[in-house]
Amino acid sequence: MNSLIIEVPVISDLALQVMKRVIDENEITQKITDEDSGPIPLASALSDFFQLAAGLEHDGQRPDAEAVSELGHYALDLLDRLSYQLRQLDIYDQRDNLARVFVSLAVWFARHDAVIDNLDGTAEGFANLVNGEKDEAELAKLGRMADELLESAADDLKLDQDRSNPWRPWRVLNLNSGVAATRSLDAELMQSTFEKLARRLPYDMPGFFADGKRQMDAQNVPEEVRDVMTRYAEKWPDRSNH
Repeated sequence: MNSLIIEVPVISDLALQVMKRVIDENEITQKITDEDSGPIPLASALSDFFQLAAGLEHDGQRPDAEAVSELGHYALDLLDRLSYQLRQLDIYDQRDNLARVFVSLAVWFARHDAVIDNLDGTAEGFANLVNGEKDEAELAKLGRMADELLESAADDLKLDQDRSNPWRPWRVLNLNSGVAATRSLDAELMQSTFEKLARRLPYDMPGFFADGKRQMDAQNVPEEVRDVMTRYAEKWPDRSNH
């Protein structure tokens, strides 16, 4: 898998590629009939957004964090609508592209000091990218990007007060940041990520580290990597089977 490029022109090209696929499929199937919220108005809104975002990259003055956060909320909502239309049209060949758009754009906003209050599509996209990646260096990059997103999340997401949904984006993104760090076999990144995981999802740590240790015991990994996992598994013992 190619590295994510966190630049508006690249993200825009990929998003519009997905959008074109939706428009073409809907012209054939006519499954989406609402002219006000169908593919054409969505394509226009996305095009307008990316033109605005490109201007922000080149203008000398950057909007304040609140304005960028509002723009981020709007942009990620547009991607949620695009994701919904893909599902309506049963389009599956653009899943990886949409994942890359979600993650890249969310990271772009994080790097522009936005507070991100919608992690739904981004968390799912990040999980898809991690699961599909085998290169250790790329996994390390993904792990660091996940941390950028988690640090930029809105306070109500960070509080994680409602834990009734195991697939809630905060949990999914955190756990997959740990998976990315573990599979990168970067002992330093693992330790840094695990420390943050322990603060963000303490109730999930015993199971996470027990599973990680079981997988490492069955693999040939560097000793320093195994040592990090063993140390955290011992610090967070899993008593669920006792």
